Amino acid sequence: MDKRKEKMVRRLRFGMALAAVLTMVVLLDPPATAYAFNVMPIEMVEMYTTSGTPVYATPDVFSPVVVYIERFTNVRVFGITDNGFYQVDLNGTFYIPGPFLVSQVQPAKTEKQKALEDLEDFAEAYRMQLEFMESYSGTFALVDVTGDGIPEIFDAEGKEIYTYYEKRPVMMYYSENPVKFYYSKGENKLLGMYTWNKKDIWEVYYKDTSLLPWGQFKCIGVATTPTKDAPVITRNYTNNAETRADLYNILKKMLSL
Repeated sequence: MDKRKEKMVRRLRFGMALAAVLTMVVLLDPPATAYAFNVMPIEMVEMYTTSGTPVYATPDVFSPVVVYIERFTNVRVFGITDNGFYQVDLNGTFYIPGPFLVSQVQPAKTEKQKALEDLEDFAEAYRMQLEFMESYSGTFALVDVTGDGIPEIFDAEGKEIYTYYEKRPVMMYYSENPVKFYYSKGENKLLGMYTWNKKDIWEVYYKDTSLLPWGQFKCIGVATTPTKDAPVITRNYTNNAETRADLYNILKKMLSL
């Protein structure tokens, strides 16, 4: 046998041996096969997607993703697989993993809702602030002038305003001159009046969060005299131990309106 034929025979034998080895590997370790998923039909219901919801052509997380759907997209569900996928109708039958669908959209909690949930901490924070203020503020007001549903503390002379921020009261306004505050419901603006050089100066304030995370009241210009829809903010609470002891109930009533 010449060298060329001998070389061809060796290659043929090697190929046959390799084929035999691959056959043994396949027999010993067969490729993964898709599980025969069962689908339980349900009455058509509407559900909502969460952030970056993946959509599959088959109920298998190892299969390619057909598309990703944005949050709060409404989808129709008509089946559930035994491995936790929802069978959905998206102009065709597709599958979405269970954790990516919710039965209803849960809106973010408002500051008012958060305050109600933490009412004990809220009341205690304001109680401690009022105890500190008692030496110079015999009365105070509780009025929501920021529009978030949480009342702010106004001291007796209109020099200081505090708000509730992350379970503590923080100052939103300070003035050396006493200010008589008004609140315009129609414009949702805080108005203030003080006397300067024997003249009444009217100002309008707004909440600015550019410097402080909880915001501060800043004057944005001269205001006109308030109309009947801008009642004066009266200090109708006496800053004493009895009132502070009842602060939980006072705040609960205000937050529940």
